Amino acid sequence: MNKMIARRPQSTSTTPRIPDGALALSVFVFLTLAPAPSEAQNGTQRPTTLPAFGRTLVGNDDSTAIVQNPANLAYLPGAELRWTGAFLNEDAATPSQGHAIGFAFPLEFLPVSTGFRFDMVSPPGRAAEEMYGRQVNYQWFTWALAMGSDTASLGFSYQTSYSDAVEIHGMNSWTFAANMRPSDYFGLAGVVRNANSPRSDVGTELGVTYDLGTAFRPTGTDILEVGLEASFVDEASGYWVPRLAADMGIPTLGRLRSDVSWIDPTGNVFAEPTWTASTSLVINMNSRHGSAEGALGTRYGNALGIAQDRPHENLHAEAAFRSFRQTRAADNLPYALRIRMESTPDDRGHVTLLRKLWHMAENEPNLRAVLLELRADPASSLAHIQELQDAIYHLQNNGKKVLCHLESAGGSGLYLCSIADQLLINPAGNIRYSGLKSSRYYLRGLLDKVGVRADFVRIGEHKSAPEAMVRTEGTETSLSDRVRMLQEVEVELSAGIAQGRDLTLEELRKAVKSGPFTALEAKQAGLVDGFAFDDMLEEKTQSLAGEDILFEKGPQAATKPERFGPTERIAIVYVSGDMVDGQSQSIPFLGMETAGSYTIAASLKQVREDPSVAAVVLRIETGGGSAMAADVIWREVQLTAEKKPVVVSMGAAAASGGYYIASPGSYIYANPLTITGSIGIFYGKMDFAGLLGKIGVNIETLRTEEHADSQSPFRPFTDEERALLKDKIRQFYGLFLRRVADGRGLSRKDIDAVGRGRVWTGRQAKDHKLVDALGGLRQALAKARVMGGVRDDAPILELPKRRTSLLGKLLGVEGLKAELGSQTPLPQELLDVARAIAPYALYGDDQPLARIELLPDLMP
Repeated sequence: MNKMIARRPQSTSTTPRIPDGALALSVFVFLTLAPAPSEAQNGTQRPTTLPAFGRTLVGNDDSTAIVQNPANLAYLPGAELRWTGAFLNEDAATPSQGHAIGFAFPLEFLPVSTGFRFDMVSPPGRAAEEMYGRQVNYQWFTWALAMGSDTASLGFSYQTSYSDAVEIHGMNSWTFAANMRPSDYFGLAGVVRNANSPRSDVGTELGVTYDLGTAFRPTGTDILEVGLEASFVDEASGYWVPRLAADMGIPTLGRLRSDVSWIDPTGNVFAEPTWTASTSLVINMNSRHGSAEGALGTRYGNALGIAQDRPHENLHAEAAFRSFRQTRAADNLPYALRIRMESTPDDRGHVTLLRKLWHMAENEPNLRAVLLELRADPASSLAHIQELQDAIYHLQNNGKKVLCHLESAGGSGLYLCSIADQLLINPAGNIRYSGLKSSRYYLRGLLDKVGVRADFVRIGEHKSAPEAMVRTEGTETSLSDRVRMLQEVEVELSAGIAQGRDLTLEELRKAVKSGPFTALEAKQAGLVDGFAFDDMLEEKTQSLAGEDILFEKGPQAATKPERFGPTERIAIVYVSGDMVDGQSQSIPFLGMETAGSYTIAASLKQVREDPSVAAVVLRIETGGGSAMAADVIWREVQLTAEKKPVVVSMGAAAASGGYYIASPGSYIYANPLTITGSIGIFYGKMDFAGLLGKIGVNIETLRTEEHADSQSPFRPFTDEERALLKDKIRQFYGLFLRRVADGRGLSRKDIDAVGRGRVWTGRQAKDHKLVDALGGLRQALAKARVMGGVRDDAPILELPKRRTSLLGKLLGVEGLKAELGSQTPLPQELLDVARAIAPYALYGDDQPLARIELLPDLMP
């Protein structure tokens, strides 16, 4: 059996010993300029794959990791196709010359990444002669698989060789690898190559190689990475191969890579060491949908033999195409982004859009303008519109221009786009805005006709939710509350539009009296800047930006992470829809969803116990529901806030039970037009005895105690039972006051003064100390990052995971909410009635409710 060992070139006049000063200079250049590669970890004369030029064992996360450290494939953010070519002078003593094609990608359906690579090696004449006594070529096929997290990964590869030379053909080897990135500043890696000591068809054996390495990132990002590595080759008596690598980013261009390694099979590193080094310049080219890379470099060192004197003949080159983008430093093309909204997003879709706009503002230095085409209401509430306005302000504050284009728009579209740098409308378009309205459904007449009686008891004269079921019109108190709310919203809305359009409040209100508006009337009233068809928008946007720019549409490719290490996260826990006991549910045909107490509690427990979550944002989009569900969730919020910061972000509404669960938060944000408050409780049931009587059904009930059937849906409450219920809900209301008072640091008297069912806007709630600050989700996330001590680009974990169903997908109703009325056979008016009744079917007859009435219909 033959063992294949590395051969050191003999000392000749053309391969003098490198002076110490020259070697030190090489290391210095290599450390300061940042790296490229060599066949470093291998002996100079072993039949191996082409080297991963200039990459470190820890930090390499492109497809060359297939042959360097397969565990690193776990960090690949997208697919990559790469060609590598290595060209040496025919007098070179090392065999690593040829071509390699690699393709690697993450799997969407499994948390793993895989890759394939084919190396076609054609050693220079001298190397082939010294190794085999003749010219030989050989190929390696490598398959690799990896899985891992942000901080650690495991991988393996299988490799087989093909050659006309029997000494090399038929070697089948296994490689096992691990990588740890415990900090943004350093990482560790280990690789066991040829773990099975593969043999060729004639028994030639490759020894096991053990690679160990660490990498340092002084800045905490990939702008500079230095790797210190060593390989032990277990052949003959065994020998070490130390290696030093450096990789530095060059803003707007790419990267500079270098490496140097020493190979001394004799074990005497002080006696004329054999060394090789390489330097490469990498140029990255980004597009919005991926990136390309080109690299050119050279190799030098006495391990090359006499060829070291001709470095211009010892070249290597690479070309790669990726489905992901390189880091921001590679961006250099100005562009504009075109966003077209043809449907109204639901709560989660709204956040997705916000995050996209924030990313554009903060992380896209070459984004010049955003073209926003509104073909539907941009949000389902005015509070969400305010968050979108904040995102537009954020774009503008970061130097981006924003152009809004309308066709047939409502007041919400006008409100949003009033702050754009330019607002255009289709010449045949219109703006359907002539003021605000608020409608409320009263179902007493309908229930009387069918023989159903609603029997409710409430605490708080302003708690008007049950009125929809028991009255034909509102009380004077509830009517007064609605008028006050309508006036408050009108002031906020009108002031926003007037300021954005550079009008006085009086000028705007005078114009609104003549609404709705044709496109020409809107222009004459100063509500828009001009007219444009769709085909004119790119030219208009370029004019606004003041330069010729490319336009990008659709989703962008992922960006390769700039950091490694344990990434602390911010969690967003969503509470959306009516709060119910048990698990969250969906009512797809009505476009409604529920927030189950068990589902939300489990999510809060998960983030509380997850050490990678530094802070939590509780995103509340609910008008309340079951008092029990509210208390279950309240307890989980309280426990979580005791362990890590919980910042509350109120969306469209955080009222009644929704405000109840907000109260133990560490800090509370509300949008100025968030609907909140409604601190109060009601209790009741539906009596179907009349309905059953109309169809000839009689119910006979036996009982052991007078009130045993008090919750029965087949009779009303007695006066005594109603008095008992009022006493019980008075206790629930006292608990509500205590929870809020403790959370807000106020007295129960203070809370009762703004409670008793009163509904407030976010701005009013701030004045009443029910919230800490005005702001949307962006401000809440920023506060959570500060309180949690994490960096600005910390990733976000969203919980609970969105519920999906095969039926919902097949019917096309998954995720629908605000636009459902346009996609069902029900008229919008009947759909609204169904939505008003539906929540009451979710609760048992014996459940006290902390719920606001149907949220005010205040969308203009």
